[in-house]
Amino acid sequence: MEQSHPDSQPAAQNSDWASEIARWGFFACGIVLVVAAAILPLNADLEWTRHQRDLALVAEQENFARNESYAGMIDAIENQNPDTLRLLAQSNMGLIPASHDALVSPGYRSDPMMFELLEPAALERPVFEPQYSRLEKMVMVPKSRLWVIAGGMLLVLIGVLPAARAK
Repeated sequence: MEQSHPDSQPAAQNSDWASEIARWGFFACGIVLVVAAAILPLNADLEWTRHQRDLALVAEQENFARNESYAGMIDAIENQNPDTLRLLAQSNMGLIPASHDALVSPGYRSDPMMFELLEPAALERPVFEPQYSRLEKMVMVPKSRLWVIAGGMLLVLIGVLPAARAK
């Protein structure tokens, strides 16, 4: 009868434990790759959408400032603000004091400066400069994305396969 060495039993258990850890590692890496291939392009789209929202907010602020400026001018004319009416009259007659700008350019009725003076200053627009990791770049391109998904699924398959047993 063959006698086994007393230390051979724990070595087999350590091998089974290491095999289980490796299988779970393959499985986890595969799941991470598949989930990354699904989520990272959506995250890039979300960043682009947020950038577009920021641009829309800047445009809305500019339009609001423009409307306020025009409303203030209309209000000054309707309420017959003496300074505004005097400047308009002087502009139309070509008698602008040196300390003021003309609201309407004399002699060029088709090109009034009034609208240019009422325009608000342009606001700074945000610039879209995404910085992607290598994994993000890989999953953004459809061809390489398929390879990432296939690799992830292969790792999942390796992770769920049962460990090989010696006979």
